[in-house]
Amino acid sequence: MSLQSKLLLSSIALGTTIALFSIIDTNKNYVKLPNHVLAIVNDVVIEKNKLDIVLDLMAQDKKERLTKKDQALAIERIIEEELLVQYAYSNGLLNADENIRKTIIRSVIDTVVDQVIAIKPNEQVLKDFYLSNQPIFTLGEEVKIIVLSIKSLDDANNIIRIWKETKNESLLLIKDTIRQSTIPNDFIPSITLPRLIGPKLAKVVDRLELYSISKPIENYSDYSVVILKDRKNKKTPDYKNIKQTVLQEYKRRMREDILSNLVADLEKKAEIRINTNLN
Repeated sequence: MSLQSKLLLSSIALGTTIALFSIIDTNKNYVKLPNHVLAIVNDVVIEKNKLDIVLDLMAQDKKERLTKKDQALAIERIIEEELLVQYAYSNGLLNADENIRKTIIRSVIDTVVDQVIAIKPNEQVLKDFYLSNQPIFTLGEEVKIIVLSIKSLDDANNIIRIWKETKNESLLLIKDTIRQSTIPNDFIPSITLPRLIGPKLAKVVDRLELYSISKPIENYSDYSVVILKDRKNKKTPDYKNIKQTVLQEYKRRMREDILSNLVADLEKKAEIRINTNLN
């Protein structure tokens, strides 16, 4: 729902009576206009579909059927709104009030979003988009690891020996001075490893073979060893399994394209002069 429609509905619901009513009543001219036109206010054409939108909004808030009086009230509100907008333009309020400017920009973006929501690409369009943008939908490498902190080098070498001989996790914590890092036991995206275990250990993981254990890595006050339990390589899911994700990304791109094209078209038609003496 657009900002203007919301404002119109609020005005109708509250039944606000303003001084403009008398002005509108005394300046109405009922004339034959094209079927798609509701009214013309100071040379600004108001499309009839705007009345349809407002009446739909009114109908949602009423239990009874809408009457001719409701329709007349809706038309009054639409004309009031146009007069107020024209007043704001002519009195420079759009330039003077930053909040009004931001509201208008937000409304323009919402209109673009509404256009995108209405887009319903067919199956082939989505499949072509998926095939043309494989990197977007590719899942990065994930790993399962064990990171142990060990006080002495002898204990670290002993842990390495035990793992190579048994591959048994339960035998690793043989002393109170050996601690296992509190990282998730499940698969971890490799891209997050530098944050979780530090850049140095992340590089070690990257070089490890599956089921292997690293050499002791000396830290400030202890040693670390890293075990690579499992690894999932990069993978692109099948289209049918991520169809909704593909649709969301397609619409996101469409939104960006529509906004970008709109701004580019406005810049092309506008005369823009920028001061070269800004220093």
